[in-house]
Amino acid sequence: MRVRLLALFLAAAVIILSALVSDRRNVPALAPAKGQVRLPVLMYHSVLRDPSRTGDYVITPDALEGDLMYLKKEGYTAVSCEEAYEFARGRGTLPEKPVIITFDDGYLNNLLYVLPLMEKYDMKFTVNTVGAFTERAEKEQDPDPYYAYLTREDINTLKKSGRAETGCHSFNMHSLNGRKGASQNPGESAADYLEALGADTDRWQLLTGPSPVYAYPYGICGKEGFPVLYERGFRVALTCEEKVNLLQRGAVGEGQLLVLGRFNRGGYADRTELMNRLEG
Repeated sequence: MRVRLLALFLAAAVIILSALVSDRRNVPALAPAKGQVRLPVLMYHSVLRDPSRTGDYVITPDALEGDLMYLKKEGYTAVSCEEAYEFARGRGTLPEKPVIITFDDGYLNNLLYVLPLMEKYDMKFTVNTVGAFTERAEKEQDPDPYYAYLTREDINTLKKSGRAETGCHSFNMHSLNGRKGASQNPGESAADYLEALGADTDRWQLLTGPSPVYAYPYGICGKEGFPVLYERGFRVALTCEEKVNLLQRGAVGEGQLLVLGRFNRGGYADRTELMNRLEG
């Protein structure tokens, strides 16, 4: 009798728990408080026409266009990182459903294939370049969209379009060999680390020009480096943590913009599933 009662109790518990889980999935995200805005950020990399090259960090122009159409249909407006910063300063405004669209590494195909689509759908985007890759592109002079990176001339073309802003993806810290991205090495003193990070960002700025945007290589970051970035004019920093950001108007001093989360858009991702995550 006791065994039967226990079985009935467990069955009832499972049904109740399942209902609770189902209810949680159907509960909409809490509305932002007064002065707050949800700000999802999408992270892309290379865009290639050959579908056989599709991968975790490669999509086709058709897939990208489908994403832009979806965002438009759902009422999103693509904004720049600088606009997000101005909102956080309390000096600017953001649309009802803003989204930031970023492209990491600085591939030439971002100019060839992405810019025309952004112009077609009236959107802004951010291209985060690696200084060492830019130097390599200028030495090689081989503009193959499958592997080439943006030169300084290409970067200036993007800036002049009025659609794109450029960000620093480090000068030469885009590696997991030795130092992990822009992080502090084990056993490295704080002073040596800050000097290395500062020297790296200085080289990028000398090559590419000033920018308020920094994209942590491989998303690796630490609060130790925040003062170095801030001193050099970086006001928005992008991680690879997949989360929707909640911006508070006038709260820029709290460092909220130095750890913005982003959702990676891989070539095999389900568009609807990914875009639903932007709702928070």
